[in-house]
Amino acid sequence: MTAAPIRRRGRPALADSPAAADEALLDRALEAFAMRGFDGSSLREIAREAGVSHGLLNARFGSKLALWTAAVDQGMERLHAAMARHRENLPADAGIEERMRAVCEDFLHTLALQPAIVQLMNVEGARRSERLDYIVGTFFRGRAWPFTELLAQGQAQGIFRQMHVSVPFTMLAHGAGALVVLRPLVEAADKRLRTQPEALSRTIASSAEMIVRGLKA
Repeated sequence: MTAAPIRRRGRPALADSPAAADEALLDRALEAFAMRGFDGSSLREIAREAGVSHGLLNARFGSKLALWTAAVDQGMERLHAAMARHRENLPADAGIEERMRAVCEDFLHTLALQPAIVQLMNVEGARRSERLDYIVGTFFRGRAWPFTELLAQGQAQGIFRQMHVSVPFTMLAHGAGALVVLRPLVEAADKRLRTQPEALSRTIASSAEMIVRGLKA
């Protein structure tokens, strides 16, 4: 009879964790950096909140900056995937305004589920740093976003007004995005968002519509 494998005492090693556990760990790290900032967070605190050992977390990532980078990468990849979702959910002949509206709605629904990435942008975007350079260079300049592509197409066709993408995208992420990221504040002002499950979807749809109308030439 084959003996059962001996289970080591203590918390499981990260290397033995499934992919879902790694994703959850990076989510916890992103939330910590968004709440306390990079300087105010420590690997030991993040490990305790994530339920893993500090030694294993340090061995896996090597440094707090490496953990921050992995957490930001995952959060930004999630947003990018959300913005690309319209390509599968809309008919091929959907107009550019309809596609832009869908991109905005998918983006905001994703923020409602995972608000930490925009909360972190509020922290990191307030001052110049190597971390901000990483975000701008890797994601804003090094990645083609569906929002940017649709804006350029609409401008070329005379549908959208001429403006730098940073203007409407900031309004989407940090203006309309505040409606889902600052939920306690918004719910205090509008109790429907707390008592009516469908109210959030209506608010997101209205916000996306305002963004698209503001873009029109």
